[in-house]
Order: sequence, then C-alpha cells, then structure tokens
Amino acid sequence: MISKTIINSGIDALEVTFTVKGAPELIKELKAESSGVIIGAGTVLTVVQAEDALKAGADFIVSPCIIEEVGAFFRERGIFCSMAAGTSTEVYNSYNHGSDVVKLFPGEYMNPGIIKAIKAPMPFIDIMPTGGVDHKNIKSWFDNGAFAIGVGGYLTKNIDENNLDILNPDAKF
Repeated sequence: MISKTIINSGIDALEVTFTVKGAPELIKELKAESSGVIIGAGTVLTVVQAEDALKAGADFIVSPCIIEEVGAFFRERGIFCSMAAGTSTEVYNSYNHGSDVVKLFPGEYMNPGIIKAIKAPMPFIDIMPTGGVDHKNIKSWFDNGAFAIGVGGYLTKNIDENNLDILNPDAKF
C-alpha cells in the first residue's frame, strides 16, 4: 500500500483524500498502525465527510475550496483546517471561514510570486501551495513566503503496488 510505504520511508504527515474509496477506514487504520504520524483527511466537501474524518481520527482536514460550514465545524472543535483559494479575496475568505493555513490551489496555474503579493497586505495569513510543486520550483515557493507546501501528487506520480520500491528512504527530493 502506497500510504504505508510513504510512512515507512520517513514521511510523518500524510493526507488521505476522500476521493480514495474507504477513506475514513484507511485513516483509522493508518492512525492505529502509525504512532506519531499525523494523518489527515483531504478533499473534504461536506460536514458529513468532516464528521466521518473526525470519527476516523483525522488530525487535520483539507478542502479544495471554501466551504463555510466545514470550516466552522473544525474551528468549533479546534481541529486544523486548510481550505483552498486561488485569489486574494478567496485567500481572505478561506482564512475568515476557518483555515489555519490557506491552501493555494491549484498551484500549477500560479506563479510563486502570488504568495508575496497576497502577504504584502495580509501578512497574518499562512499560505501553502499544492498542485504543481516540485523539485524545480519548491525553493521559489518558499522564497516568496510559503508557510508549507503540499507535494502528494509529485511524490506518488506513476506509483502503484508494483513499484513501491521507488518510494524509499534513500530517494532524493
């Protein structure tokens, strides 16, 4: 399984998206088997999914868009929430509706300089680009003020159960 191999390779924070069949069960299984690893739920689009993620033991949630009721659900419970945005207005709205760190998405369609531009008038908002972040541009994202980056697709592109050996602790990022 890709998730377990990633964890065994030293990654200590992992997002299981709700696009994966049986995501809550996988989150619960990974939490039970992986002491000290932060396991979150991604692509959370409804309060029902948010409840399922929380029941499964998710440490955080991520959404590809701003969903006010999902942000409120996690803010009320003190659980880390990151909802996506693509413009300065959306970044501010994501923050106001519960994002602890705003997910800048989809990053492959943006210039890393957008973070510096947004943070100029709103330095209090932490921003994490996802989508399109890779070894060629990661430094530029951080140089422009990224708080963190999301690299799931970059790490697992073309990986399946037949070539899990590619994901090993000696791999170079």
